[in-house]
Amino acid sequence: LSLLNRQLPLALPRLKPMVAFIALIVVAVVRSGLVNSAFTKEVSNSSSVHDRSHSLRGVAYPRQPIECPGGGTCTENTCCLGVVATKGKSFPCPASSVAFRGCDMGQDGIVAAMLAELNREEKYHFLRGTGWIAKQYKIRNGFYVGNAGLNLRFGIPSLNMNDGGSGFRTFDKQIIDQVTSWPCALAVAALWSESDVHRWAATMGQEFRSKGANVVLGPGVEVHRVARGGRNAEYLAGESPYLGARLVGPWVRGMQSQKVLAVVKHFVCNNQETNRNHVDSIVDPRTLWEVYYPPFQAAVDAGVAAVMCAYNFVNHVQACNNSQILLTDLRRSMGFGGWVMSDWWALTSFAAQQGVDQEMPGDPSPDREAYFSNDKLDTLSDAQVDSMVASMLTKMLQHGLFEASPETCQPPHCDHLLFEAIATKPEHEALSRDLATKAVMLLKNEGQILPFGASVKKIALLGHACNASQNASSLVDVWDGSSYYTIGGSGRVLFRDPVSIHAGLVTACERRGCEIIGAFTDDSTLAVEMARGADVAILCGGATSTEGKDRKNLSVDQQSFMVEAASKLSMPVVSLTMTPGAIVMPWAEHVSAVLNVFLAGKHTGTAFADVLFGDSNPSAKSPITFPKNEKDVVQPCPQTKCYYTEKLRVGWRGLKDDQVTFPFGHGLSYTNFSYSSLKIAVTGSLVADVHASCSAAVACVSARVTNIGHVKGAEVAQLYLGFPEGSGEPPKVLKGFDRTRELEPGAFANVSFALATRDVQTYDGNAGRWETPDGVFQIYVGTSSRDVRLTSAFSMCRGKPSLELDPACK
Repeated sequence: LSLLNRQLPLALPRLKPMVAFIALIVVAVVRSGLVNSAFTKEVSNSSSVHDRSHSLRGVAYPRQPIECPGGGTCTENTCCLGVVATKGKSFPCPASSVAFRGCDMGQDGIVAAMLAELNREEKYHFLRGTGWIAKQYKIRNGFYVGNAGLNLRFGIPSLNMNDGGSGFRTFDKQIIDQVTSWPCALAVAALWSESDVHRWAATMGQEFRSKGANVVLGPGVEVHRVARGGRNAEYLAGESPYLGARLVGPWVRGMQSQKVLAVVKHFVCNNQETNRNHVDSIVDPRTLWEVYYPPFQAAVDAGVAAVMCAYNFVNHVQACNNSQILLTDLRRSMGFGGWVMSDWWALTSFAAQQGVDQEMPGDPSPDREAYFSNDKLDTLSDAQVDSMVASMLTKMLQHGLFEASPETCQPPHCDHLLFEAIATKPEHEALSRDLATKAVMLLKNEGQILPFGASVKKIALLGHACNASQNASSLVDVWDGSSYYTIGGSGRVLFRDPVSIHAGLVTACERRGCEIIGAFTDDSTLAVEMARGADVAILCGGATSTEGKDRKNLSVDQQSFMVEAASKLSMPVVSLTMTPGAIVMPWAEHVSAVLNVFLAGKHTGTAFADVLFGDSNPSAKSPITFPKNEKDVVQPCPQTKCYYTEKLRVGWRGLKDDQVTFPFGHGLSYTNFSYSSLKIAVTGSLVADVHASCSAAVACVSARVTNIGHVKGAEVAQLYLGFPEGSGEPPKVLKGFDRTRELEPGAFANVSFALATRDVQTYDGNAGRWETPDGVFQIYVGTSSRDVRLTSAFSMCRGKPSLELDPACK
């Protein structure tokens, strides 16, 4: 209405007389208040969406009129009249569905109109968080872990943020058991399965949405530099930037498909918890781009809404005040178009000019200031403020956060969703159990002792960890409290009555007629005595971890017990461990079988039982290395200056064969697979039956994997690339993997690995660009980083691939 009142009279001199007369009539009608309903009705009828109720998971939610930016009201899937900011073009009602296309402009028109109408104070609501009691580590009633954009016009929803990357954080007793307990991110990474990661993230997204949250503070994708890292269990990448890059994309897309915005973290080099607020990660550009940036780049490519900057320093500048990494690298080089939020109280100064768009949580802590105050924000230009807010509004609109929903609330009126909504469902629990089972890694199976057959009648279950409990009600009051089922800190999801290893095996034996002898003691002499007469003995161990501190060592809590008991027991011995990451296993050479699972949540015991008895054939591959000695791996820097002297040789790439108990990528099955028919196609060549995904690749490698065993099973085939001599790369670098379907005995699958241009490039830190080295590239295809089954090679010369091996590039 206001647009027509202002713009039509100005346009009249340019109109022909008859058109001008009609326009004057329109102005009169609009001023009488008669046009808005007719206009919106006509647009709505021209749309493919007709009904006037919003159905979300079976709940009818009536549309409510909201204010159009610029004047008038609207409902979903109708148009707002154009305004000056949209050059007179109509644009969708902010509450419209993402798919609505009935107006002159799309969502960019909504953003432009809102920015023109919101005043500076309203925009500031997005640029700093709220919801915490000042000078206390306590959230106000009815608020989330993070909150922004409250109490705004035009149907703008608040940003309701909650941790974390492995499930909805249970920060209050009332939330316990209302959400699903999932395996940790590192456990799911062991599946090497993009489809499982997508399914997991989408299901978690449903639970966040059910709880009223529309922003998840995850995923975490830091590459494991420090094996003892306190938060390694939260990080999807394991030791491999390539694995992290492949898995983070489906995580982001799965989560954001549920109208929950993802925040990838922690940017960047937040590789240890020791001195995390002050440690200075001193790392060269090549290592940044080749090791630590790829998972973040993949998240950006997947359309991640936000990036969280870290507590630590990077090359002498605090990460949230570091224009090099936030503006030059993240925004300009990676092409990031979302917004940057600080980690909670991570700011040490007002950092808007350095690339931070949003300070979280926005209220001061007992020992940290809040910097995005009105007086500091007032120093910014209108253009910069609009750019900061536009990135948030754009992502919110793109992913449907404005759409009407009964699962939307405005703090502090969110208690009904936070503390009453039951987000978990039987199908979610079933998925959690499935993921936990698939995450169990069979690392050793000497003499094919597993799976247990009918001859195993009596099983000795030895060690306190076999029957570990978890007091969720007590742990919730201890921020960094952890267990053998979940990590401590902000990534924690607590639950009552976890299925212990003992409980899982008892249930399995009830069906099979076997007997469990339980000796839940870490006294090896007593345990060995109680195990007499058993057909097999199982030793249990575990380790815990938490945000805020790195692990003291790589030992399980029961290491001495397991070593002593393993050497004394006379029957076959199986070791089961529940860990937040890498461990040393000095008992491994004395036992017949070794299984490990990274903190797997509520269904840990059931997962182990399903694998031990063969109900599930293991197919997990380790995303990390299990070293022989702790001294062989990178330690947390005790001092502030932390030099990344290993450079590209992070994790498994810096270890020799004799330093490893179980290598990166390793994981056994109850069947065996053969590899054959290796083929390479390069750009411009034609090779039969090369997978369609390789159509845009520089080179495509394919092979055949055949199940030559006696039970069905799945395999994860892996491709490692050896770069030309003199390129400065480690001997082998993971550049491909392909998880097969479950193959029946005798069946085969053709696996393929597409090598993109970036996969054959190295980063020149001096020139600040990617370059393709000339020479011969070695291809290694196999079942782990140390178990290569097929080899071949191709060459690159002046950026062009060839099957003719020409190391001199003549």
